[in-house]
Order: sequence, then C-alpha cells, then structure tokens
Amino acid sequence: MTIEKHEVLLRMRAIELLAYWEGRLVTNRLVGWFGISRQQASADIKRYMANHNPESLVHDPSVKAYVPKAGFQPVLTKGHINEYLDMVSGLVSESMAITLETDTNIASVQLPDRTVRPEVVREVIKACRASTSIKILYASMASPSLSERVISPHTLVYTGFRWHVRAYCHKRGDFRDFILSRIDRTPQPMDIAAPPVEDDQQWNDVIAITLVPNTQLNEGQKTLVEKDYGMPDGRLQLRVRKSLVHYTLQRYQAAITDEEIANSSQYHVQLMESDRKSLYPYLFGGSS
Repeated sequence: MTIEKHEVLLRMRAIELLAYWEGRLVTNRLVGWFGISRQQASADIKRYMANHNPESLVHDPSVKAYVPKAGFQPVLTKGHINEYLDMVSGLVSESMAITLETDTNIASVQLPDRTVRPEVVREVIKACRASTSIKILYASMASPSLSERVISPHTLVYTGFRWHVRAYCHKRGDFRDFILSRIDRTPQPMDIAAPPVEDDQQWNDVIAITLVPNTQLNEGQKTLVEKDYGMPDGRLQLRVRKSLVHYTLQRYQAAITDEEIANSSQYHVQLMESDRKSLYPYLFGGSS
C-alpha cells in the first residue's frame, strides 16, 4: 500500500469512528487532524459513502453535520471503543490492538469493550459538549437493579480497563463516576442545568503520588522493580487528579493495603506510606 493510499484509509477510518461513536461528523474535525482542506474533507466523506458504506450517512442541516442513518454499522473498523480512544487521543493511526495483531511476532491482550454501546457514547458526548443533563437507567454493584438517574456529565475517562463518565448525580447531589457498560438503553436529554465542571473539586485538584518498590521484596528484587518502572532514586512520582488516584494505582497494580503489601509476588510496587495515610479517602474509587 502506498503512503497516499494509507493516508486515505486513515481518513476513511476516522470518518467511520466519528460517525459511529459520536453520531456527528463535521469537516472541521478532519481538517484539524489531517491538515487537509475543507473541500478535501467533504470529498472524503462522499468517498466513504460511495466506496465503503453506501447510504450510511445523511447531512442534517439542523446540526450542520453528517449523522449516521438508523442501523449504521462500521465496515472499516471493528466496533471497539478503544479504536475511537486511539483516534481522539491524537494518534490518528490504526488501533494499537489491530496493529499488534497484524505482526506474527507480537501479541496483545484485547480487553472486552463491546459492551459499551455507541448510542450511549453519542448521548454522553453530546451532553458533555453542551453542558446539559441526561436521564439514564443505571445499575451498580451496590444497587444491581436498574434505576433512573439524572446526571450532568463533563468528561469521558478511559482507565486502561474500562470506560466511565465523570458526572454530577442529581440524585446523590455530588460528582461520581458512571461506568458506561452499566448504562442501559439510550440516555434521554433533560432540560436540567448542569453544574460547572469547576464545582467538581476532586476532578480539578491535581496531586502528587509516589510509588516505591514493595517493602517486602529483597534488595535484588527491588532493583529490578526500579528498572521496570523507571524509578529514579528508588521512587516514581506521578501527578494525577484526585478522582483518578484509585484508577491510576489499579493500572500500576500498586499495593495500598497491608494485605496487598504482604502479597509481594502480585504487587511489586506500593503507594508510599505517607501517601497511604494522607490519600486514604481517595484510594477506593468513586464509581456509582
């Protein structure tokens, strides 16, 4: 495949991902990402519809954008939300999962993500951008039966294991994390004002946390861990939002309890003792 054909394919995939996951496609997104003209972006959208997915999109004057028709299905991508994550993260390249699987000498683990439905993502993104509210049917581990919630979302978050939306819960009266796969049916727009994101103190507060090798390891093992995690001076300092501390520690498989520290074969790093004490209220997540 020539470089030109590869670039065209990337733009075709971007068109499909935007339409599928956001439910709205404007030429400005393509212009900004790929450095092409508005005329080229319009031509690419028409090419996608003509050559890859006929009659899949329709121009909606009310939103000044192309929107997917009912029953829209991807043909150039696999319907994994992580493909969308790669794109909006600025990679503008093939999904990491797809790239790795095409090499016979490299393998990767694909985490399950098909339970996140595009119609849920579309409404959540729409509410985030418009600073509005939506009504959802939601189930949690504490309340596994579906119940109605009105939430005002402001940010989609990928933790490395799953997707959630950070949102104000009008039922609980505070900001919480709502796991996308636990939202049932399509969220409904609500004419309820959303509190400003500045009110979400745990989201806006950025703090430093320090990881160190598990204190139960011997000196040789600690040296290996320091190399594995790139720990200058035997420690690794990270700056994270308070509301994401728990997820960050999960991603690093860092021990935060005495029981986890004792299990040094599974937890090679731990949160520094002083941080364990000061950050205790934020160490166990805020998912609803």
